[in-house]
Amino acid sequence: MLYKIYDLPIWLWGLLTVGLFAMASCAGLVFMRVWIRKYLRLSVDLNEAVNGYFSGIGVIYGLLLGLVAVATWQNFDAAASLISKEAATIGALYRDISDYPAPLRSELQRHLRNHVTYVIEKDWPAQEQGRILTGGTLILSEFQRALTSFEPTPGGQTILHAETLRAFNIMVEARRLRLDAVTSGLPSVMWYVVLIGAVLSIFVTYFYDIEDQKLHLILTGTLGTFIGLMVFLTATLDNPFRGQVSVSPDSYQLIRENLIDLKQSPDQHSPTR
Repeated sequence: MLYKIYDLPIWLWGLLTVGLFAMASCAGLVFMRVWIRKYLRLSVDLNEAVNGYFSGIGVIYGLLLGLVAVATWQNFDAAASLISKEAATIGALYRDISDYPAPLRSELQRHLRNHVTYVIEKDWPAQEQGRILTGGTLILSEFQRALTSFEPTPGGQTILHAETLRAFNIMVEARRLRLDAVTSGLPSVMWYVVLIGAVLSIFVTYFYDIEDQKLHLILTGTLGTFIGLMVFLTATLDNPFRGQVSVSPDSYQLIRENLIDLKQSPDQHSPTR
């Protein structure tokens, strides 16, 4: 895929995609109509045979487009679920560390605030460009170093510390899955099949014997427009972190509002998730 397309406004990208397929299908018909009528003996009687081939290709290609569209949507939805899971785990972790004694509590809260801010202000712009930064790993390493240095006393602190470590591990796992999803998308070979299938589906319509050229152009252009819409939809959802239609950091924004914008005292316990 040409990732530059995700830098375009969604309306412009959609217009270019649909327009390209519609105009290319009509231009191909104008060019091929003369050649086909010159070298092939077309007749209305052959339309039924052409229609049989077109129906077969259309069914197979329609199933392919449907499966590809569903796969891209599932990938997009899975990425959004990962975001919600990571943000929720950060909120739970913040609540757990709020019960730690000072000054460790303040240090852990500071590291977690820095991590959330880094995800929103640094990670997200980089992810929109398909890049993965390492700064968040350094912040979490500092958080882990401070957390594991704590020696809980037998009883309640031991249970709290075990639960905090578990929440931290879940958060790290969710973050790793998010970073892996940054570069996820359909394989190039799948896109080749989709585009070649589109060309073949449109090409078969050129063999219909329709005397009215305007009607033939309208029918072919309509098919090209529909295929262009499907390709546009699939490409838009293919990379869940790119373009205007992408997963947003709203979940992290909500957590940051609860962790930072409430401006709680560093030593004040917070039950906020």
